[in-house]
Amino acid sequence: MAHRKIVRTLLTTGSIITLGTWGLFLVIANLGSVLDIPATLAFGWVTYLRRVIPNVNPDPWAVGTAVASLAGVTVGSHYFLRWLAGGAWPWTRSLKCVTLVLLMFVAGIAMVGVTHQAAWLARSPEPLVSDGRKMHARIISSNNLKQIGLAAHDNEDRAGTLPQSTFDAAGRPMHSWQTALLPWLEQDETYKRIDRTQPWTHPANAEPLGTPVKSFLNPAMPDDRVNGFGVSHYACNPAVVMGRAKKLSDFQKGSENTILAGEVNAGFRAWGDPLNVRDPRAGTGGGPHAYGTAGKRPPQFLMLDGSVRAFDPKELAEFTDRPPE
Repeated sequence: MAHRKIVRTLLTTGSIITLGTWGLFLVIANLGSVLDIPATLAFGWVTYLRRVIPNVNPDPWAVGTAVASLAGVTVGSHYFLRWLAGGAWPWTRSLKCVTLVLLMFVAGIAMVGVTHQAAWLARSPEPLVSDGRKMHARIISSNNLKQIGLAAHDNEDRAGTLPQSTFDAAGRPMHSWQTALLPWLEQDETYKRIDRTQPWTHPANAEPLGTPVKSFLNPAMPDDRVNGFGVSHYACNPAVVMGRAKKLSDFQKGSENTILAGEVNAGFRAWGDPLNVRDPRAGTGGGPHAYGTAGKRPPQFLMLDGSVRAFDPKELAEFTDRPPE
């Protein structure tokens, strides 16, 4: 017994030293961000739930229906299994069976998601290991876009319309579509400090609108402010946020075929600027008017249904029905 304990201690100590050495090597080699990838895959659901649960507004009727259905399935399964067994069948065994089926169902959904992401990575033209820092930044940017999409849907659920850039009767820019998203991005305090009766450039709004918002920042871009205001590394499709307030049902092509926002790499505007929009028909060539991203990778776009897609110039031209660049 003592011999086994010594061996177990040596193996544990050796494993810790080995993992620590590899971690130190990655940090020294400037590859520390590689460690974030398995950490995100293993524990990313924790931060996702922490971000999403406060914004969830469950329907009591739907929750009650789900609970009643689950209870009905459990009771029905118990009597069916007792009949099938032809004798005594304890309730605990029925509960275990139903729980197992539910876990298998959840695991199946998870595997579908993993398969989808694995297929996306397999088709991606970007290197997966050679530049871990850039890959990690791209993953974060994709997650930022998904958060923006989720917030836009929350805005329609709560306010009745998608977020809009607003202007006063004289046409003076007031507040941006991104300002409207703040309550759904854990930025309630910043949102409350904004005087929405005054334009976004009014001195009273300098402090809150000068605050960088993490969900609006692409880690691949260096700056978090522009002209003293918090910058946005994403621009929106003007067809969605300009003009009259719109709903998802207003887009005839369907939300899965409508671009909501995308990455930009130059000509950054403040997230509080109502004119932070770019027409997808301008293409992906980068610069102050088109969409673009760091390096040679195609920029990522948030679709109105909440999904994120990457378009190269030819694909975007075909998608927006314009001549290719």
